Amino acid sequence: MSFGMFARPVRFGGVRDWPPIHDPQVLEWLALDDEAWRAVLEQRIRGFGRRPYDAAALERALSYPWERPAGSFVLRDGEVEQVEDMEPGDRRAVVSAFARDRHPLVAFGANGAPSRLQARFAAFDDPADRAALVLTGELHGVDVGAQASPTAFGTMPGALIASPGTAVRASVLWLTPPQLAELTKAELGYRLGRLDRARFVMDEAGVAVDDLFAYVSRIGALRLDGEAVALAAIPATGRSARAMTQEQLLDVVATLALGPSARAGDVVRMCFEDMPSLAQKIAPLTWPTAVRLPDDQWTPYPVP
Repeated sequence: MSFGMFARPVRFGGVRDWPPIHDPQVLEWLALDDEAWRAVLEQRIRGFGRRPYDAAALERALSYPWERPAGSFVLRDGEVEQVEDMEPGDRRAVVSAFARDRHPLVAFGANGAPSRLQARFAAFDDPADRAALVLTGELHGVDVGAQASPTAFGTMPGALIASPGTAVRASVLWLTPPQLAELTKAELGYRLGRLDRARFVMDEAGVAVDDLFAYVSRIGALRLDGEAVALAAIPATGRSARAMTQEQLLDVVATLALGPSARAGDVVRMCFEDMPSLAQKIAPLTWPTAVRLPDDQWTPYPVP
């Protein structure tokens, strides 16, 4: 599918204003320095209760970052319409309408999945806040490592790491301020920022954006044998990091934290049944050596 038929390129360039976030809890979370953030995170994790665990929970954890269309799409009230299926005359209008006043957020993990976006946006009253444009392409200059600690759902989520010469498959979500604030609430291990060196190349010829916001991991990516590990589920070209599946990653974490006979399922089960104890075991083993995106490659969201 191509936008090359456009008489003029659809370009959304220039440095955009930061997305307006007014929720005091979100702003307070973003303002925390690393030491204060870790203390608050530990307090939150201690409040995680026991949740039902079954085979479906394990299957979902191992299938991260979850199903998504191969190409660009529009999400409206849970319905997915692929851009390539639109009439040629409608494509430019749709892209322009969504991108004109919205903010471009890079999605390299679960936030690119329609099911994830639908779950986050379903409660909004305004139909505009339940809709999103997702444009696929390649993010250059970074790779997607595996964050050095699992989530409460047993996944090893993505974490951006510097990787010159690498291009990873990713998406740009065009979001309203309420949508972006809602996603930020859920990203406990990340900080919202602007990517200063990465470059995004859209699949759609004639569509471009210069300015990109993204979630940058506060924890960093898992380092094994001295090197960061990439997520095999995220396709990439020019990748120098070793790529591992979710099961392989969770097997490694299980062995480190729970003993030589432990496996991925043991970690996922513990995420559901005793997340506080698991976090206490994993953090001292993986966090100190985790690989973070260098400070000169991104700018954190400015909070008073």
